[in-house]
Amino acid sequence: MTYQLYKKFGGILLAAISVAMVACQDDESAELSQSVYPESITLNIPEEVKPLIYKDENGTNVLPLLKGETVQLGCTILPENVTFNEVVWASSDTNVAEVDPNGVVKAVNGDGSTYSVIQVSPSAFYSGSGIYGTLKVMVSNEMVKAESISLSAEADQVYMGESLQLQYAILPENTTYKTVKWSTSDESVATVDENGLVTAQIIDANTETVTITASALDGSQVYASKQLTIMKVVQPEDITIDQSVSAEQNYVWAITDKTVKLPYTTVPADCTTSLIEWTSSNEDIATVNQGVVNFNQNGVFGDVTITATCPETGKTSSIKLRLEEGLVRELFHDENNYTWYNAKQSGNGTDSSHEWHDGYLTVTTYTQTAGTKQRGDFKCWSPKTWLHAGKYPFFAIRMDDVADKYKDEGVTARNINLDAAGTCGGTAFSGNLGGSNNKYKYNYKCSDGSRVFVYDLSTQSWAKGGVLPGSVAEFTTLQFKYADIATIDHQIQYNVYWVQTFKTLGDLEAYLDKEGLTYEK
Repeated sequence: MTYQLYKKFGGILLAAISVAMVACQDDESAELSQSVYPESITLNIPEEVKPLIYKDENGTNVLPLLKGETVQLGCTILPENVTFNEVVWASSDTNVAEVDPNGVVKAVNGDGSTYSVIQVSPSAFYSGSGIYGTLKVMVSNEMVKAESISLSAEADQVYMGESLQLQYAILPENTTYKTVKWSTSDESVATVDENGLVTAQIIDANTETVTITASALDGSQVYASKQLTIMKVVQPEDITIDQSVSAEQNYVWAITDKTVKLPYTTVPADCTTSLIEWTSSNEDIATVNQGVVNFNQNGVFGDVTITATCPETGKTSSIKLRLEEGLVRELFHDENNYTWYNAKQSGNGTDSSHEWHDGYLTVTTYTQTAGTKQRGDFKCWSPKTWLHAGKYPFFAIRMDDVADKYKDEGVTARNINLDAAGTCGGTAFSGNLGGSNNKYKYNYKCSDGSRVFVYDLSTQSWAKGGVLPGSVAEFTTLQFKYADIATIDHQIQYNVYWVQTFKTLGDLEAYLDKEGLTYEK
């Protein structure tokens, strides 16, 4: 039962009670009629206003209104046969928004962050019932229109019969209307509801494209679109995994690679790849999901076989991957997955920072000593790093040396240390490798101006613990200290191109050759 009017039954209620009392006195066997009390009350919003409703950070429904606007609200009381259906409307802040006894809300004043909570509840006869409905009204004196909209989703493809949730963001953040109108370019291919949920329809072709659009509601004509591919379910008949990164091809993986998307081909080429079943021979080393392998981060190394199976035909393809102990490899080719960057230092009113580029990082120093020295340490942010002095003894970093790069600005000195803390075979190792400043074992000057500083884990001693034995060592701290850059009175930058371990110096030099660099040792 829906009510939009405030009904007064005070006198009728008293009369009803009086009649009931007289009836009981005249006939003790007469029964009182049972009253039906409200169990719930829901605030109703007009259909034309609902598209403007959004949820705040607490999940509360919010209706934005402009100064002077009005909206007629209603309410629904349950059960439908309630005896007493009298309601009271109230505003938590009448300076922001008013509400009259009939549920008409009027926006009074606000700056876009000012709100009033409109409440409807049973009349004062039931003031302690705890039953009510509310709506948060956000009032703006002036409209702030949308300037841009962006769309995002977890995928760009949807199989027919399945759904995909689109997300949107409107700028500026103080836009008055924070919701959008959704539309689709072809409802026979995909529909979209008022919340941005896209549902793929049944299609005849193997694939179809559809454009989903989100438009601002403020008349600004600002919108954003996203093209999706709707795909028919086609059973995979055969699969072949590319073996270029397999152990049989002598390819090894580092634990800091974290993940790899295996390249493969299928028959038919446009089959529904989500139907392919993937398994790992050893999930302690790596797990796999839809062709994406995730390596463990617990220090478990060895070979693992990944297998893909076509369920309809039973045909399979496998690849053996080797997760190598002691291999460190940071090449900065994945913006979302790199583990080495600046140590986030600060001093004398400045901070160190870094900027990612495909293939290198640019590090900005901080002022270590005002007017004379800069510093910019470079750190591994993985919780643990596993080294192996027996298998990968040469620890190297290719970087700009500020003593070269800023020579003309007066830089004549800097100190480089490989500093760490870890354990191996029950022994603790920490401090600088080599024991003091600039104790790298080898220094390659490359043709592009960069330097490769190389440490030998198998012969050089840590400040504490000595030389690492030839087994797996677990380190929780690992960084290059790059300090005492003198003499210079302002922040400077240097690039780091990679951090790696190598089995031999020959492997390191072959890698530099592969990069197209010549070098002096």
